[in-house]
Amino acid sequence: MNTTAQIVIYPSLSMTKQIAPPVIQTTHKLRKSSVSFDLPIEHQEEDREQELLSPCITFPTIDINAQPVPDTMLVALVDRSSEMRDLVRYNKPFFSTMANHLDTKWSRFENTLYCERNVMSDSEWLKRISKALQNAPTILEQFKDLVGFIPQYEDEKEQDGDQEFSRVNLILIRSKLDRLSQETYPQFYINCKQTMQNEQEYKSFIDTLVDSKLSDQTWLLEINQILKNYPNLLEQFQEIVAYETEQDI
Repeated sequence: MNTTAQIVIYPSLSMTKQIAPPVIQTTHKLRKSSVSFDLPIEHQEEDREQELLSPCITFPTIDINAQPVPDTMLVALVDRSSEMRDLVRYNKPFFSTMANHLDTKWSRFENTLYCERNVMSDSEWLKRISKALQNAPTILEQFKDLVGFIPQYEDEKEQDGDQEFSRVNLILIRSKLDRLSQETYPQFYINCKQTMQNEQEYKSFIDTLVDSKLSDQTWLLEINQILKNYPNLLEQFQEIVAYETEQDI
């Protein structure tokens, strides 16, 4: 009987070692795992500045109500009469001192103090107040500060006005007096009545204005004599005459 022998060969320890894959040496640096399109730092800062300067609907907004201011406005009171009453109410000690100084003239002074701007211009208003307080310069200066008076601005406006209408020939209006009716220029006549010292002076002005018997030079002399103490009225009159007689000034 033949017997077949099986021979089992066990590998040696050296044969059981795994062969590690070869390491490939390279001089190239490893690449990043993702691609980035980030801008340089200086560009990022510029973008942030642009965002801050650009309007954004998410930012809170503030509505500012503005309104035009006329050139004749010389004090920081938009509604002069109403705001003047508020100033008196909130500054009682100061105006009590003023009232004590004016004494019996205070009631009449209040009529000027609360006068509407459309009745008396800022320029005329300040002149009247300055005249009433001429013996109390400290009170006058404090008052001007309180109402926001800008003296340099007023001086410039007065100089400009004097230069603008001083060359108007008033005599030319005598042949066109129908254009100076109270219906045509009601505010001018209201200003005259409110500004002049009394009714007699106002009547004298009206009578002289329409007196056709006077010579041109006499008429001009008397008109200037009446209005010389009221430069604001004189300027208004000169402006009206310049317009109605089409004088190029």
